[in-house]
Amino acid sequence: MIFMLKKWLGLLLMPLPFCSLLTLCGLMLLWCTKWQKMGKHLISIATVLLITLSVRPVSQILIRPLEQQYPPFPENQHVDFIIVLGHGHISDPSIPLSSQLTEAAAARIAEALRIKRLNPQAHMIFSGSIAGDPVSGAEMYARVAAANGVSRQDMSLIENARDTEEEIQQDSQLIGTHVSALVTSASHMPRAMQLFKSSHANIIPAPTQYVGRIAQGKIPLYGYLPSGRCLMYSEMALHEWIGRLWNSVRN
Repeated sequence: MIFMLKKWLGLLLMPLPFCSLLTLCGLMLLWCTKWQKMGKHLISIATVLLITLSVRPVSQILIRPLEQQYPPFPENQHVDFIIVLGHGHISDPSIPLSSQLTEAAAARIAEALRIKRLNPQAHMIFSGSIAGDPVSGAEMYARVAAANGVSRQDMSLIENARDTEEEIQQDSQLIGTHVSALVTSASHMPRAMQLFKSSHANIIPAPTQYVGRIAQGKIPLYGYLPSGRCLMYSEMALHEWIGRLWNSVRN
């Protein structure tokens, strides 16, 4: 019950559902009640908030502090395990295997394979549940890894973890005190490392999928127009900030 409540609240607090709900409430007040002024205020707030979160500078301000907390994985670092946290996929057989992963999942497995090449002896741990798809996220990672020459004997799959907390609980049991690389999105890394604090594992962060990048050249004016991609980046950041707040409240 608590898990489902957390999921629903988390989704409703994301920019697009939240602003859509404000707009819907505003329209109902505007057209169906005497509270027209309140309706106008709600619609105005929703519009300004949605536009603000959809521009490049705001998305960078929100997500970059999360992404810059941990440095990239050092190439000379020895590890015994490579942990890859799940994200999402759609196992559509009509498209290439690599295209069946979400952008985040594709970046995570790519970084994990790079670390595997640097540490051929390391054992890979993939997590990702079955959610609306007959194939688990962990199995999708395993298929991509196998297609890149990694033996199935060098992999362990965690397919029943519903969220990051449950993933890390099971990861901790598998790795013990061994030195392990933790691969996840750069914005997700602070929350994942926070959850690992209660274990005795020796975790080396391996962040990937950096989206709050600073352009080294001049950005044209149209680059500052509101965009769905920047809104997605703002949503990624807010998801992590809310998740960290939830963990702090629970603990």
